[in-house]
Amino acid sequence: MIDLKAKPFYLNDEDIAWVNETLAGMSVKDKLGQLFLLNSLTTENAGEAVERLGAAGIKPCGFLLRGNTSDKIREKIQGLQDSYDIPLFIAGDLDRGASNMITDGTPCGHQMEIGATGDPELAYKTGFICASECAAVGANWNFGPVCDIDINPLNPITNVRSFGSDPEKVKEFTTAIARGMRDGGLLTCAKHWPGDGVDGRDQHFLASINSLSVEEWDNTYGKVYKAMIDEGVESIMTAHILLPSYARLYNPDIKDEDMLPGSLNKEIHEKLLRGKLGFNGLLITDATTMGGFTEVLPRSKAVPLCIANGADIFLFCRDMAEDFEFMCKGYEDGIITPERLDEAVTRILALKAKAKLHIKKKNGTLVPPESALEVFKDKKRFEMAREIADKGITLVKDTQSLLPLDPAKQKNIFMVTIGDKPGYHTPKSGFAKLFKEKMTELGFNITEYDGEDKEIHRQIQSGRISEFKEKYDVLLYFCNVETNGSDSAARITWPGIRATVPNMIHDIPTMMVSIDNPYHLIDAPRIPTYINAYTSEEPVVEVLAEKIAGKSEFKGKSPVDAFVGLFNASK
Repeated sequence: MIDLKAKPFYLNDEDIAWVNETLAGMSVKDKLGQLFLLNSLTTENAGEAVERLGAAGIKPCGFLLRGNTSDKIREKIQGLQDSYDIPLFIAGDLDRGASNMITDGTPCGHQMEIGATGDPELAYKTGFICASECAAVGANWNFGPVCDIDINPLNPITNVRSFGSDPEKVKEFTTAIARGMRDGGLLTCAKHWPGDGVDGRDQHFLASINSLSVEEWDNTYGKVYKAMIDEGVESIMTAHILLPSYARLYNPDIKDEDMLPGSLNKEIHEKLLRGKLGFNGLLITDATTMGGFTEVLPRSKAVPLCIANGADIFLFCRDMAEDFEFMCKGYEDGIITPERLDEAVTRILALKAKAKLHIKKKNGTLVPPESALEVFKDKKRFEMAREIADKGITLVKDTQSLLPLDPAKQKNIFMVTIGDKPGYHTPKSGFAKLFKEKMTELGFNITEYDGEDKEIHRQIQSGRISEFKEKYDVLLYFCNVETNGSDSAARITWPGIRATVPNMIHDIPTMMVSIDNPYHLIDAPRIPTYINAYTSEEPVVEVLAEKIAGKSEFKGKSPVDAFVGLFNASK
């Protein structure tokens, strides 16, 4: 049963009447279409997206949009909303602020960077700024915050997207950032249920596992999700992650091969999430294009079963027409009952009513006027990003007392860039170039490793150490390593086929900085000076260079064990 007057909907009688009247006026095919929230390609305009869906016979509940400028995003949202009678969810995957959708939005920083500040108020402000920028273009739903606990350093997908490894801190910061979003008018979505970050694997490729016992889960992820539910989180994203301890608790005779991941698991939804934790809101699957969704079942069965087993929205499609056929067939075959379909669509409509989308549709205010885009011209927004960087960038260790660098004494720096390529969650690159520019402005002379330059390659691979020391005062490794959507791990690959391995740390002052993955001490444990900056964005790189040059002190405190519990003689 859904209580539309209770948390998180809080609907009044007029809102409930709209939900009931809209539901009553929908055909079965219309209702089945509302189960779909689809990815609209950056390259297509609104008309192309609507035409593509029309050919498949789908009237979706909404769209997820990705990076474009604020004017283009606003124009696209206007076109989409004008094309459908029922107002749309317009969602974003806004892990680092609205800039993940709106390219001229504020790049507030990864959640781990915010966690490193130790200041939950900055989390709240980040959420509020994100919401205000989304409101300016007509976006209304964020698939965030990430509520995962970064327990396993080898997990390639949680990493800097998490607030850290301490459940209490994760609880404090996720509720704070969600409160900011909500106060700014943005719907929130806690993810990735039932909890990522324990396994060292990625649900994009397989159904990963949260292996915690019932008691361990209750004291970690359970506390985080209960806090988010109590705070009024409107939706939860159910992921392709197994929770064996609870599966066995609810079904002691279950065989390992019969366990289903969260996105397909009825008992985890009904008994744990809605029963024990009391969640009354909307459930959306994680992307059904991930490997973990169909690792355990054929797609034809998994598509309707995720709805039958408790999810209210089906996220993305492999092939729209085929997936819609699978969903319709599932209804015809009784996998999805009429009651379950109506329950799911009721929650979808209720969440739209919670956001007053039906009223905005009637008033013609779903998308603000172009004048609202003036917010993106306010350069003061970037002061927030710099403040987070200033308070978050962390000096993990400096056992050689190298910092700050002084161009009068350590002018010549040999820099090795590792990674710095576009990734799945960060489509931008070129941050090494920006770092080099900022360090040059501060008075340093940077020589960058180039494997194509035979002399540069020889110097670091097999040249005389005495010659290297005559040329360079510091050897600096600049790391920007993140998963790119096809990697199963985020680890260092040394350029030059091992030529750049740090084998002169006792001969020349050596340091490493990371602007993404905080765990590079796994691969370079004896690097004597190591800095984590957590986010590959321009304000972070600028502040990082200033801190290295001593323009400001390091203030961040690592939200995770950067030494990953391994033996490290030079902590």
